[in-house]
This record gives sequence, C-alpha cells and structure tokens, in this order.
Amino acid sequence: MIPISTSRLREAAAREPLGLYLHVPFCRDRCTYCSFVTTRDESLKEAVLARLERDLRDWGARLGRPRVDTLYLGGGTPSLLTAPELARLTGAAREAFHLDPAEATLEANPGTLDLPWLEAARDQGWDRVSFGVQALDDVLLERLGRIHDSAAALEALDAARRAGFTRVSADLMVGIPGQRLDRVLQDARTLVEAGASHLSIYLLDLDKACPLRGQVDSGKLALPTEDEVADVFEALQAELPRLGLEPYEVSNYARPGQESIHNSRYWERRPYLGLGPSAASQLGDWRWTESGVITAWAEDRGRADIQELDAAEALAEIPLLGLRMHRGVHWGDLRARAAALNLLPLADAWEAKLEPFVGAGILLRDGEVLRFSARGMLVSNGVLEIFV
Repeated sequence: MIPISTSRLREAAAREPLGLYLHVPFCRDRCTYCSFVTTRDESLKEAVLARLERDLRDWGARLGRPRVDTLYLGGGTPSLLTAPELARLTGAAREAFHLDPAEATLEANPGTLDLPWLEAARDQGWDRVSFGVQALDDVLLERLGRIHDSAAALEALDAARRAGFTRVSADLMVGIPGQRLDRVLQDARTLVEAGASHLSIYLLDLDKACPLRGQVDSGKLALPTEDEVADVFEALQAELPRLGLEPYEVSNYARPGQESIHNSRYWERRPYLGLGPSAASQLGDWRWTESGVITAWAEDRGRADIQELDAAEALAEIPLLGLRMHRGVHWGDLRARAAALNLLPLADAWEAKLEPFVGAGILLRDGEVLRFSARGMLVSNGVLEIFV
C-alpha cells in the first residue's frame, strides 16, 4: 500500500469524483513498436485479476468508498478477458467504489473479440469502446505486428454498433514506414463512415527499443521525414472537421459530446486512481506509478515510484497539460493562482519565453486565454518544454 497518510488521501479523494483506471497487461502477441508493460503469458491472468480485485477492495476502503465518475479499462488488450472475467472486475469496482460513471471505456483489439463479447460488456455497463486500429492498410498492419487486418477492424466497429455502443473511438497511427498521405486520409474517412465518433491520432514512437526500431536502425525500413509527417497532420486537421470531428486536444478529434471524459481529466489535472502494473495515479499533491514488473506487481513485491509535487511543479502542470487542449489555458486564472502561491516571478518568466511563439503565430491570445494555433499544434512539444 502507498505510504501516504490515509486521512490526507481520503480528504483529497472527497473533493471531487475520481477517475478509475485498471491496467490489463495481457496481449496475444507483441506489436513491433510496443514498449508498454504487457505480457503474452496468460498463465499469470488469475494472479493479476486477484491482485486487481484486492487493490480495488483495499483502495475503496482506504479512500472511504469515494465517488468514481469515469472508468477506463486499458492495456495491454482488455478484450482478451472473457466475459465472466470482465464481469468479475466490473463487479469488484462497483462494490469497492461509489460507481456513478458518466463514461466507462474499455480498450479492445479488433482481432480478439466478437459480437457476444461486446454485448456482454455493454450489458455490464460499459458504454464506450476504443479500438486499436492503427491503419486500414494490411501491409502496414503486418509491419506493425498487429494481429488483425483491415476487414477485422471494420467488422469490430460494426459489431460495436450492433451491441449498442454509441460511443466508439479508433486509433489511427501516423509516421509508419511506407505510409502514404492519401491512404491516411482515406482510412480516416472509412473509420468515420464505419461508425467511429472519435479518432485518436498517434505518431509512431520508436524512442525505446523494439523490433521495428531495429529494422529502421539497420536501414531495412525508412521512417517518413518530419515534413512528410507534418503534411499528414495538416491534412488531417483540414479533413476531420469536414467529417464532423472537431479537435479538442492535440491528438484527439470527436463529434460534439463524444470527447473522452476520462482522458480529459488527465489534461485538466483532475484526480485519478490507477491500478495494475505500471498504472499511474494522482491524488492531491501526490503522484505515483505502480511497479512495471508484472510478476512482482502481481505478487505484491514491486515498489511504487512516489512523487509529491511542490507548488511550482503543480503550477507548471496547468499550462503543460492544459495547452494540449484545444480550448487552451486561461492565463488570468493561472496568474491569480501563481500570485496566491507567491510564484508570480515564475509566471512572468514563462510569459517572456512564450512571447516569441505568440509573435510567430504558434500561440494565439483570445482575451486572457492562451492556446495553440492549428500550426502550433504540430510543434507543441517544443513549446511545452518551457514548463518541464
């Protein structure tokens, strides 16, 4: 159990409803680009489920059975759980917390589910499904090591609709070796036509060791240039609104009312509790990440990485995370908070560093609100480094 005063944690959990994230680390196979905490060893499933149930029970009691308004089952591949196993976790969460979700999302791999499984999930109260599609080009899917093909992805979206899901998200990856701009746009159109009301646009990340990185480093495959990737993002910025999906975060587009409520809480710095190997939590001034060694975590031997944010670190996270949102950050409110914390010089220093980006049109001022322009979204990471 995290060595933080129970009374202080309970006080933090009582201020507003929590988001609850559960990490299911199992995958049928490992994608060639993956660096997440996952395993193909399903013999560990019972131990992992038992630990998740125990943690749900213990944390629910420790925090005084607080209200939870968003629930998210991620991974890994949560759709590898059987319907009874999913019901087991759902029931444990409902017993341990005051579960009143405005949104209950589960991630799914199109190659691991069918209509009866989706119907069972819907009957258990899950109302949003997020499919790891990545592309609808079978050559690229094979290159990424995905276990599904384009037909299975579209069948999964259709099955979700038939199961009663009205909130369906799909991941679309940009920057894959051999990917063409026209095909990315066509994939986006096809996914929306198939029923996706939310798209998450991810840039292929090969920062950590993985098989695909090895192929790139050896020269067997070539990544698109930065300019080519920027062209794709700019084309999507223009195309997705024409399809009815508006940007609400740097990488996320949705029909009105279909935004991810759970993921938005991360960017808004609202509290969340993460359970499972490598899961992160934020309550009050504390943040911690569970052990990423699955066997050690399941046996309760792993140690969590705990951080208590000081006032300056907590203040910096407001623009660091908030500027990712399309609506931006109310700078007047930020300055008022800085003044209350005797940190106005820090806010002044940020403003001086941000001014050139405003002059270049990368950041826009709308009254007291500061936000990225469409072009600025493409280079947002370079600006956000100011707050790190």
